[in-house]
Amino acid sequence: MKRIVYALALAAMAGCAGMWGGARESAPAAQVSQADFSRLTPDEMGPVNEAREFLASAREEQGRAKLRQQDTMHEADLAKADQQAADSDEQRALTQAKMANDSRDLAQLEQARDFQERARLHKSEAEAHAQYAAKLAEARKADVQSANDQVALGEAKLEWSKLQALQQANVPAAGKYDPTGFQARVDDAKKKCDQSLQKASDLEGQASSLEQLWLDLQQQLRAHGNADEGG
Repeated sequence: MKRIVYALALAAMAGCAGMWGGARESAPAAQVSQADFSRLTPDEMGPVNEAREFLASAREEQGRAKLRQQDTMHEADLAKADQQAADSDEQRALTQAKMANDSRDLAQLEQARDFQERARLHKSEAEAHAQYAAKLAEARKADVQSANDQVALGEAKLEWSKLQALQQANVPAAGKYDPTGFQARVDDAKKKCDQSLQKASDLEGQASSLEQLWLDLQQQLRAHGNADEGG
């Protein structure tokens, strides 16, 4: 049902475009045809070459963002293993506490308290690790979206640069395109890009804060273990 409604909406939009197009030759919205673009000589490609460099850089960053997102899976696996180890420590502490309560041996009671403290620290550390891993995954997802939006901006800029090059070269075919549509495409892409970049930056900051909390708790857990060994 949704597909039918979507198709009807597209058809209506196409009909309106045909009604309002007037004498303009039909062409894809905010996109220069290859036939018109091929009219440019290499010396007239200045704006296009600059836009191509921007797009190439955006696509490279897109690839890096996707790789960073894949790396977060490893952190999630580590956090899961950490939680399993914390659960084991908790069970061990419960077992030790039962044995100590049954025997009432002072040494066992002291050891049980030590196991309980370690289990408490490990549980807090593992929970912080899981929160960090989850937020990191969220941040990396937003990072990829930001990179995708940057590519979309690059594509919009490229089409706009093609029209600008046609205009600067006084190619008659430039007259059949509406510059406002190209500029609007760039403006919309830029706005979306800025928003997604801000979201990615905010989530990255949150992930960094959670990472520091986890590392602090991890240090406390290690210090507890070192104290036991020293004792």
